[in-house]
Amino acid sequence: MASRSGRRGWSGKPAARATTAMTAPADAPISGVVLAGGLSTRFGSDKAAAEIGGVSLLERAVRLLESVLDDVWVSVRPDQASDALRSRYRCLLDRHPGQGPAAGLEAAHASAPGHAWLALACDQPSLSAAELERLVAERDPKAAATACCDPSTGVLQPLCAIYEPATLAGLAKETARGTGPSPRGYLESRPLKLIPMHITNINSPDDLRKYQRSGATTL
Repeated sequence: MASRSGRRGWSGKPAARATTAMTAPADAPISGVVLAGGLSTRFGSDKAAAEIGGVSLLERAVRLLESVLDDVWVSVRPDQASDALRSRYRCLLDRHPGQGPAAGLEAAHASAPGHAWLALACDQPSLSAAELERLVAERDPKAAATACCDPSTGVLQPLCAIYEPATLAGLAKETARGTGPSPRGYLESRPLKLIPMHITNINSPDDLRKYQRSGATTL
């Protein structure tokens, strides 16, 4: 099933009118990007294609973002844009492959510099629409980012976060140089609005099996 966010396999710029009803008019509009350009080294195969309940992790993440935002994209490496899984969605191509999630964020910012971007890794199946709605509703545009954190440890979750335009501009410059920090490293030295949430990450086949056995089916 193709994403409702646009044409199959199309790579271009988000529509400038894209907003969310939960965003104040004075704030930058929010677009969404699923980061799906990783090498899946620890997983051993394409993690985005792994399934829970017959639905790929990528499809789950796209559906989740589409439940709270009108303008949703998938960040991919150039060599992935035509594969059977990713070509179903509107794709943003990494312009600096090898820079990890930062490359996806840079591509998103380059496509719409005036937008804030809700960035979501595709390997967080425990997230619910209600939790993302809370993240958007509690967004602080004056912070560098509004991000999830672990409720027990306070550890930042940089791949479930709304990045403000100025933050992305700075990260993009460093990413383009090829020496930029990770999104976590970049955010940790900046003022953040943190939202405590329990997030389960799927990093290995064993993590996937455990999640499948748990019976959790959050979307």
